Formats: sequence, C-alpha cells, structure tokens
Amino acid sequence: MGPGLTVSKVRETAMLRWLDELSDAGIFTTDESLVIRSWNRWMEQHSGLPASAAIGRPLLEMYPDLVERGFDRYYTATLGGEVSVLSQSLHRFVIRLPGPMRNEPMPQSGRIAPLIDDGTVIGTITVIDDVSERVMSEREMRRQIVAAETARATAENALRLKDEFLANLSHEIRTPLNAVIGWTRILLGRPFDEATLARALAVIDRNAAAQAKLIEDMLDMARIVSGKLRLNMGPVDLTLVTRSAIDVILPAADAKGITVRARLGDAPYAITADADRVQQIAWNILSNAVKFTPSGGAIDVTISEAPDGVRLSVKDSGEGISQDFLPHVFERFRQANASVSRTEGGLGLGLALVQDLVHLHGGRIYVESAGRGSGSTFTVVFPAPAKDLTVTAQRATVDVSLLKDQHVLVVDDDADWRDLLSIALLHAGAKPIVARSCSEALDLLRSGPVPSVVVTDIAMPVENGYALLEKLRAMGGPMATIPVIAVTAYAGPGQEAKALSAGFHTFRAKPLPPEEALGVIVETLRHLSSTR
Repeated sequence: MGPGLTVSKVRETAMLRWLDELSDAGIFTTDESLVIRSWNRWMEQHSGLPASAAIGRPLLEMYPDLVERGFDRYYTATLGGEVSVLSQSLHRFVIRLPGPMRNEPMPQSGRIAPLIDDGTVIGTITVIDDVSERVMSEREMRRQIVAAETARATAENALRLKDEFLANLSHEIRTPLNAVIGWTRILLGRPFDEATLARALAVIDRNAAAQAKLIEDMLDMARIVSGKLRLNMGPVDLTLVTRSAIDVILPAADAKGITVRARLGDAPYAITADADRVQQIAWNILSNAVKFTPSGGAIDVTISEAPDGVRLSVKDSGEGISQDFLPHVFERFRQANASVSRTEGGLGLGLALVQDLVHLHGGRIYVESAGRGSGSTFTVVFPAPAKDLTVTAQRATVDVSLLKDQHVLVVDDDADWRDLLSIALLHAGAKPIVARSCSEALDLLRSGPVPSVVVTDIAMPVENGYALLEKLRAMGGPMATIPVIAVTAYAGPGQEAKALSAGFHTFRAKPLPPEEALGVIVETLRHLSSTR
C-alpha cells in the first residue's frame, strides 16, 4: 500500500502541476465561500493577475460584473452540487478578459462544477476555454455567406435589369422601325395625294430620328463608360442653348396641350462647356418632362445665378417620383416602371447620360419630388465661368456656296447613302463622283478629275476605308494630300481616334443628316483654303 500511495501522490502532483502550468484552458478554484484558492498559469497570462494577487480574494468582489450579469446564480447552484455549462453563443464569456478584438472581451465557453470531498461540496472549479479563433472563423464564414448572398442578389438584379433592358430595347427599335417600313411600303404601293404623302414622310422622319437618337444614346453611354467621350470646351451661352432645346420639344408639348413657360432672362449666361452636350443635357431633361407630364400640364424652365455657378431648373406638373425610386433616377437602365404595361417608352438611358455629361463638365445635378402626383424638379448647376468670358454665336448656318463646282468623291457600298449624299451635293452646286468600292474609286481617280474632297465609308467589303486612304497616299501628287473624310456606321469606342491617327481629316458617325454632311465638307474645304 505504501509504494502504491506514493506513486498515486506523485501522479496527482504531476497532474496538478500540468493543470496549473501547461493547460490550454483557464482553471481556478474557490472554497465554499467563493474565495479564490487556486489560479493557474493560463489565468495569470490572460487576466494580467499573478496567482499571488488573486488567491485569497473573493471572486465576486474581484469580478463584480459576475453579479451584474447574473452569473452569481451559477456559482450558488454549483455550491448546491449542480454543474453549469456556459456557451459562448448564449453567454459570450465567463470572466471578462482582454480579447483579440479591440474593445471586445475574449469569447469564452466554460464549465462551473462543484468540488466534492466525501459527498460534501467544499468549493467550486471553473474551466474557461478561449474560443476566439472559432468565433472569428464563424464571423468570417457569416461574412462570406452575407457577401455571397449579396453578390447573388446583385447578380440576379443585374440579370433582371438586363432582361428588362433587352425587352425594352427590342420594343424601342421595333416600334419606330415598324412605322418606317409600313409607311414606306404603302408609299411604294401606289401614288397618294400631297397631304397623305406629307403625313407619311413626317412619320418616317420622326421614327427614323427616334432610332438614331436611341443608337446615339447607347454609343454615348459606351464612350462615357470607356472614358473616350471627348468634350469640345468653349464659351457657351446657356440661355441660347436652352432656348434651342425648348424649340425642339415645343411641338411634342403642344401636341399634348402642355404649357412651357421659360424664364431665361435677356442677358446671356456664359459658361465654359461643350455646346452640343449642354443642349443634349437640356433636351433630355425637357423631353423627360414632356413625356411624364399629362395633357394640360405645365413645364417651367428657369436659368439663374447660383453661389457656385449657373443654375438651370426644369419643373413639371407631371407624375412625380416615388420616394423609393428617387435615389435610382439617374441609374443606367433603371425605370420606375419597366414592365410591358408601362405607358412611356425609353431605355432608361437619358437621365443617366445627363448625369454623366453634367459631371464631365464639373457640374452637379439633383432631382426633387414630393412623390407621386406632385411633379418633379430637375436642377443642373454648371460651374461658374471665368469673369472675362464672352460668348459668340453658337452655330452658324452652313454656307454651301463653297461647294459650287467642287468635285467630291463619295465612296460607300451603301447605294442609298451614295444617292442621298449625291443629291444633296448636286443641290448645293457641287459635282459628285460616286464609287461603291475602293477599287472602283481608284479607277475613277486615275481616269477622271481630281476631287477636292473624298468622303468614304470605313467598313466596306474586300478593301475598307483604311486601305483606300493608304492607296490614295501611295499614288502621290495631289492624291497624297487630298483631305479624306470618314463617314461610317462603324463608330464604336476608340474608332474616331483610330481614324484620325491613320490620317483621315475628319470622322463622323452614321446616321448623318445630309445637311450635316454638307457642313463637314464645307468646313473641310474652308480649312483647306486657309492653309494654302
């Protein structure tokens, strides 16, 4: 028995030393009065209290928050022989100890058990496990789950918006195309009186313009997103540009019985901007107001000075904007009603373009509405211009007299465009030369008169516009310096810069109205004469 007892004592002493010095859990004991009687090394390290400072002190006085949190009842129950298991998810921690997260206690789980000798409870033992890593892993897992759910919701929303956009795009393209094709076939079928012919041409013109606007909006958005939209900055009279935009939307407003009241003042409001883009901003906002204002409504347009610039405001008495949708007004492809039952058309691009264009000018835009049925007010603030800024005429009428007797070579595989531009040139007094391919154009140049200007498409079969330009330059003589204008439907982001760097004098995207094409040719001739 003696040797056995000795071995048992040694084993017990070794176990107690391990629990005191090597355990990866906090362990402390109390007597039946809850006075601390042991405090292992783990507790010393994490509490900052050496065993000598803890042993002999009442537990509930050393950690009064145990009473505040109601944990004293667990110790009372333990002195009655019960075992309490404390989980981090329910109790967070047993003893408040510094944790790995700033200002947060160490996450813990624990067990409070009675110390029993010969059937009598003589104290308590508390074992604390640090579960910080597990909690951090759980938090990271929850964060990843939330991030994944958010990403999924975002992707689902993006897919929904894409589907809505494609459905609306199909509608917006097919509707005007249906009118153009329908009226064209009717006119081709038999002759009509002047009134019907004028009506048909007006419908065709309006719907073709709608398609051109749709395409240009999408191209502008692509240019903005890719950072390739260029602004031709200069002095601009905001009053003049706004009046021009009002003139454009007045027929649509009159058709709905909408009153447009303009309070723009007599003096010009000079800003530094791109005149065409400022008119695009004003036109989009005004068109939006006409679209959502019911018959008999009113639109007020005002220009005034602002503390930080010049303010353009468009207030309508239309449908208004719900408070839920108000933060999304300027988002791309977002519409308050994108369903097939919507009463107004559009792709949800106009106001997004307006915001992007305003920001590119260094300005700001905001919208106000008290909700459905209360109308809305769109306000644009352009930066204050330089004090000595003066405004000259924004646009000059094209003087086509420069085209008289000028030979202009038009190269395009599209017969309709060749005929259209040729007729416009003939009416302006020019002498058009037309070719449907690069090789045909070169044959005409070798045998015919030398043109003053070449207008060519880029995307043509066999040899494109770049090949034509290269072969023209290789011919030498006057062909080496003749200005070549690119007019093409191949007008994606970066195409203009590519064309200009290749040697084209000017780049224009289709659709290009004949009067604008003549203007480009006239400007090219004027530039050519000024450099000679």
